[in-house]
Amino acid sequence: AGSVPPGSIPALMNAADCLLVTSDFEGSPAVVQEALASNLPIVSVDVGDVRERIERVSNTRLVSRDPESIARALVEMVARPLRTDGSRKVPELGMDVVAERVHRLYFECLRERGH
Repeated sequence: AGSVPPGSIPALMNAADCLLVTSDFEGSPAVVQEALASNLPIVSVDVGDVRERIERVSNTRLVSRDPESIARALVEMVARPLRTDGSRKVPELGMDVVAERVHRLYFECLRERGH
């Protein structure tokens, strides 16, 4: 992890057939955001905010953690090598959008506490 120069990520994502995420714990995995930007198909377990990230993105699958479900989804993705429309979600991942969401969250928390 961290040994790939950031400038190489787009080329690697474009050379891949699919991103597989099977992490036990994640927040908002950057690799999923990079895959979306590259229109790379994604197969993932329900971890972190992946469900929200890939919602309404074509050619992505959210699967249970059992090996059979993961394998079926991978085979499906590789059998018909289609890219996604994930890059259309990139604007909602920008720093300004995320900063506004965090600001709104803090504001709501303070308001609920009477401040």
